[in-house]
Amino acid sequence: MKSDSHCMWSISGSVRSTYTQDGAVLLDVEKGLCYSLNVVAAKVWNTLEPFRAGITFSNLVDAMGATFDVPRQQLETDISEHLEKLEKMGLVQRSQQASSRASS
Repeated sequence: MKSDSHCMWSISGSVRSTYTQDGAVLLDVEKGLCYSLNVVAAKVWNTLEPFRAGITFSNLVDAMGATFDVPRQQLETDISEHLEKLEKMGLVQRSQQASSRASS
């Protein structure tokens, strides 16, 4: 299931992260649970972190495209899969964009 390009994604305020050469480790301080992320999922997380108020899926794909030299369609699919997994774990939230200034 692909993410809506204008949907806003943000990380949970209760999650702390640390990065390693193998990816990242996330700690949900409210739940007391740790999660490990592979290198690609860690890059998605690292790109989301500065945008506490949220970032659109489309802008996230754009930012990741600057790092990974793969077709946009593949990036969209991979990022969407990682976001959905993170969402199921309660580490990120999806919301509709508050303003209509998004470009398509």
